[in-house]
Amino acid sequence: MSDTPERFRETTADACVEAIIRRVGKTIVLGLPLGLGKPVRLVNALYERARQDPSIDLHILTAISMLAPRGSSFLERQFLDPFVKRLYGDVPELAYARDVLDKRLPANVKVSEFFFKAGSFLDNEQQQRNYICTNYTHAVRDLVAQGVNVICQMVAPEREPGGDLSLSCNPDLTLDLLLLLRQQEAAGQKVAVVGELNHYLPWLGHQAAVPASDFDLLLEHPDTDYPLFPVPQGSISPADHLIGFYASTLLKDGGTLQVGIGSLGAAVVHSTILRHRHNEQWNALYEHLRVATRFPFIAAEGDTGTFREGLYGCSEMMVDGFMHLMKAGILKREVYDDLDTQERANRGEPVSEPGVVMHGGFYLGPADFYQQLRELDEEERRRIAMTSVNYINDLYDHRFGSQRLKMAQRQHSRFINSAMMHTLSGAAISDGLEDGRVVSGVGGQYNFVAMAHDLPGARSIITLRSTRESGGDTVSNIVFSYGHCTIPRHLRDIVVTEYGAADLRGKSDEEVYLALIRIADARFQPSLLEQAQKAGKVSKSFRLPRSWQENTADHVSQTLASVGEGEAFPPFPFGCDFTGEELTLVKALQALKSATAGTRGKLRTFARAVRADVKREDLKPYLERMGLSSGGGPSAWLNRRLLAVALEQTGATEPPAESRH
Repeated sequence: MSDTPERFRETTADACVEAIIRRVGKTIVLGLPLGLGKPVRLVNALYERARQDPSIDLHILTAISMLAPRGSSFLERQFLDPFVKRLYGDVPELAYARDVLDKRLPANVKVSEFFFKAGSFLDNEQQQRNYICTNYTHAVRDLVAQGVNVICQMVAPEREPGGDLSLSCNPDLTLDLLLLLRQQEAAGQKVAVVGELNHYLPWLGHQAAVPASDFDLLLEHPDTDYPLFPVPQGSISPADHLIGFYASTLLKDGGTLQVGIGSLGAAVVHSTILRHRHNEQWNALYEHLRVATRFPFIAAEGDTGTFREGLYGCSEMMVDGFMHLMKAGILKREVYDDLDTQERANRGEPVSEPGVVMHGGFYLGPADFYQQLRELDEEERRRIAMTSVNYINDLYDHRFGSQRLKMAQRQHSRFINSAMMHTLSGAAISDGLEDGRVVSGVGGQYNFVAMAHDLPGARSIITLRSTRESGGDTVSNIVFSYGHCTIPRHLRDIVVTEYGAADLRGKSDEEVYLALIRIADARFQPSLLEQAQKAGKVSKSFRLPRSWQENTADHVSQTLASVGEGEAFPPFPFGCDFTGEELTLVKALQALKSATAGTRGKLRTFARAVRADVKREDLKPYLERMGLSSGGGPSAWLNRRLLAVALEQTGATEPPAESRH
């Protein structure tokens, strides 16, 4: 380490790669940030050098290597190609990530991740073998144990000559990893800390602001700076909206919020904003669902009013929802980095010192989210503190704050995380399957659940869709048992589905089993109860109450439609990157995929497709968008007809008169 980093200005990334090899040699254990902060120009140049030179041994350690989507079928590719070009056309692709997905890494390159993009590597044996299972807070320790000797990260440039750089989207692990790496350097290990400047990356301060001298090498070539990888907004289904609504009933004014990415997290944010801005409408749904009567613990643990004191965000991932909460006047409870000041604030005494309303470890989201971060004024920027994930995700003393300070800040914490499945005994399945395959990763979920049990007044909330589609069938996500868990049953707390909330903390097994059956889909309640009774966990005299049979998808839709003339819970409350025609096509293609999941479904669908009339005027815009207007041979002939069937099935087009009866 030197006081002045070696800078590579107006040059190719290859020169920087040469400098890395000079510093550490040809055995490179490369640590890359999770998600957004990967320096694509530099990493691609280093990977290409390893591809061309088999004497280089390159081991990449990271998590969530983002790639633009590609379709697995002709129709999916026809739909996605124009969309991908529009959203990702100017974003360079991570070459190693594409080769990992296509299973063509060279023998001298290995990629190990501790968190996958959900479901991306279920059938990739190489990545399943290379996966490193670790809590987010242990990732730095485990990177060092793997022998990491090079860190490469995208950073935001100085705002003025001689000023600090910003780790911006990824101080999460880097802040702690830098210290350990420098200690190893002092002990004689050769290391390289490399930054790639990119002016598209928002500059954020507090602990994320670091001096240029923290880096050994800096690559800066403004002419080749590239936009940040966007994650489009997903649609929020009626079931997701109701899950978000129930979760929003558990938030206390003056409390603390952690929430994740995806439609369930967005649904929580939307209902929270609805509660604050349209409280009468929100309370109308609260009364319609008889929340306080059916789930009395919610009335004790939550609130129904607006957010006068506001919320403080403490989340490993700062999702775009926190920006929406800030703009809505909800994310406004300030916390302080001095214990005495924080305790005075907790007592309601006046505090003149400026505080922050958001602690985050990393961020990832839609393009307009990045633009909002770039456009923050100085006051708004000051209120956001990107910092170490080890400060956020647990209560242990850290150089940025003691355990006492963290506990004082995190009043009435609600840590909201999603799961894939949940067992009746209280275990959550969020990261993997019972055959050992990894879907995503543990991340910080375990840390937040455990912290909820340690913090006075805190609760862990696991959000869960009651069902999913599998092989053309609907199956329950609440199951009697499962051969894998992410959160063990002794840490059971609150579980929320679209049918309500189950309070599991401190309850007997019979109470837990029945509370979860109560919020399961009605179709699966009898079999779940039978299994529970057979295992001796529920009295054999128990009978399912009639009211539990209201747990149906139709009831969910009717419930939401009863509020605000059905407009209070739109599928895209925070914007959408799809056109109207594309949204219709997405729905149709999803329906087609589901309909053809089994052999019988394929035969039925193909039989309808052969008879389909594709010359109708209402099909024309969809066929044009899919490049299927005419020609293309037998394959195009069949795909035109399959698309016509899918559009009819989803109600986007009128079926022929003879098929309406």
